[in-house]
Amino acid sequence: MLNSAKSFGHRVLPTQVYGGVRAIWHWILAFGVGLHFYVTSGVPRTLICQGVTPGDNLLCTAVLRELRKRNREKLGMISDFPELFEVTNDAMSVSPLSGDLYRKFAKIWRRDFRLIHYLMGEAEDRSIPPKRHVIAELCARAGILGPVALRPYLLLTDNEKTLAAWAKGCIAIQSSGLDSMFPMRNKQWYPERFQAVVNALHREFDFIQLGSAANPTLENVKDMRGITSIRESAAILHHARLYVGNAGFLMHLARAVECPSVIVYGGREAPWQTGYICNTNLYTALPCAPCWRFNTCDFGRTCMNEIKVEDIVFEIRELMRKPRNPLAIETTVLECADERAGQRPATHRTPHV
Repeated sequence: MLNSAKSFGHRVLPTQVYGGVRAIWHWILAFGVGLHFYVTSGVPRTLICQGVTPGDNLLCTAVLRELRKRNREKLGMISDFPELFEVTNDAMSVSPLSGDLYRKFAKIWRRDFRLIHYLMGEAEDRSIPPKRHVIAELCARAGILGPVALRPYLLLTDNEKTLAAWAKGCIAIQSSGLDSMFPMRNKQWYPERFQAVVNALHREFDFIQLGSAANPTLENVKDMRGITSIRESAAILHHARLYVGNAGFLMHLARAVECPSVIVYGGREAPWQTGYICNTNLYTALPCAPCWRFNTCDFGRTCMNEIKVEDIVFEIRELMRKPRNPLAIETTVLECADERAGQRPATHRTPHV
């Protein structure tokens, strides 16, 4: 019987030798990561990693803040969006995603590595719905107990605020999120209806369109699509009177900088799962909702169709009549820590301002 072997350059090495070389190489890489941490910002004691989208990474700012509240120091974040974590100092370092390298680093350096998720798995064209707010789920996966605030954070510099001061009092709007990293048609209202909202209100209020250059263009707005960074968009939202759009990254970004929102939820997901009590959330409570399906629907997206232009116009006018006060924060209490798949700690939900 022939010995199993692996190709290594122009040579063929036995499996045992190949495995040993690979293990040594991984140890060298992990040591290099630790040395990089040590030289630049210090070696973190806990590494948090969540996902590849900016929205998922922004939600991790809530996890980092709750860990800091519990006197957890030397926190590191694995993310390709370091701009989300600037100024706050909740993470001592932010490092780019790099396969499984940081897990190996954590094992060799005896650090706490937390790969946290808020979804338990996927079926065909569908996520398994979370049984509580996704921020609560992320916090539980990070081993957090007690009260947690269901909101993300992004701090701006004074200079960033000054440069975006021209947006004060405007309404920020996004026409679509289908250009996102993982586009989902069931999260989208209709660009022509967003246009109808602008048409009904542009003589009363100034609109700013945010999003990527691939988003459908709206008329009677200041078009900022594709020309603002994440932090520049955050600064605009900081000054804006409110934000109007679908559930998605800009909704979370608006909440992070204290901008109230009118959000078209439809029925793909429920506001109590991903949204914020300070917002006006238009949710259609059909028997099939929340379905958490990505793109397919057996009912012609009735949940979205039933949300009319007049509904959004009414809610915008209602919000514009009110002063922009500090936004209400919902708190959930995590009573036990069980991070096994399928388990959910008990929670209490307490809104407060």
